[in-house]
Amino acid sequence: MLELKSRQLDKSEEETATEASDTDLQQRIEELQRADRSLYNLMGMEVWAIAKTMDDIYPGFWHQFMENRQLAFKQFMQEKRQAHRSQD
Repeated sequence: MLELKSRQLDKSEEETATEASDTDLQQRIEELQRADRSLYNLMGMEVWAIAKTMDDIYPGFWHQFMENRQLAFKQFMQEKRQAHRSQD
């Protein structure tokens, strides 16, 4: 039968293991942050490419899109306020 044996880490080994895991964790966090920034930048380029293409096909597209977006946001905020008032 297989028997697992464990050994206790002495204090210096524990500190080294903790420091290594902290360093590894910090590196992973930085990698995730870089990946997040890259994804955000890529999404921005895609939106810009779509907007530019649509503006070339239909001049004024982006302006109209932004006006519609602003109107939709105002309507959303009004509905949210009304829902909040009806709860009170």
